[in-house]
Amino acid sequence: MTNFSTTPPPPPPPAPMGMSTAAKPPRPAVVVGAALLVVGGALMIVGSFLSWFDFDGESFNGFSNGLENGDGTKDGPFFAVFGGLAIAFGVVQLASKKVLALGIIGVVTSALGLLAAVADVGDVNDAVDIIKAFGSDASTGPGLYVVIAGAVIAIAGSIATIAKRRV
Repeated sequence: MTNFSTTPPPPPPPAPMGMSTAAKPPRPAVVVGAALLVVGGALMIVGSFLSWFDFDGESFNGFSNGLENGDGTKDGPFFAVFGGLAIAFGVVQLASKKVLALGIIGVVTSALGLLAAVADVGDVNDAVDIIKAFGSDASTGPGLYVVIAGAVIAIAGSIATIAKRRV
């Protein structure tokens, strides 16, 4: 006759003090934050192509000739790239559950775009004032303000993503 009574194996050792053996649940989907990033990025791109200022009936945007910085670069492509990055971050956040790093990078890149756009608004306003001082007709356009709005919306989306807690 066989003996079917065997002793069960010993339980696993307890977890070290202050550590949990349960894995953290994944972060919930961040639809609102991702959508705000996509909308903000799209606005940054659109604002790059809209009129930044008008001078004697001619409209200038971020890609116009004659708007180069001292080093020969234009700022429109800069804002378009940062807008594209914001869109990419938003799309990846919809597909991924680990979004904390993307949210932080989104805040940083969108803030850089915001700072550059605010600096450009100052430059454009100075240029318009100088042109008007010489008696010519000049006015600011909506383009840079749309870029600023897009950057602020993208920052809000990134912050909403970071703030989303695990359930």
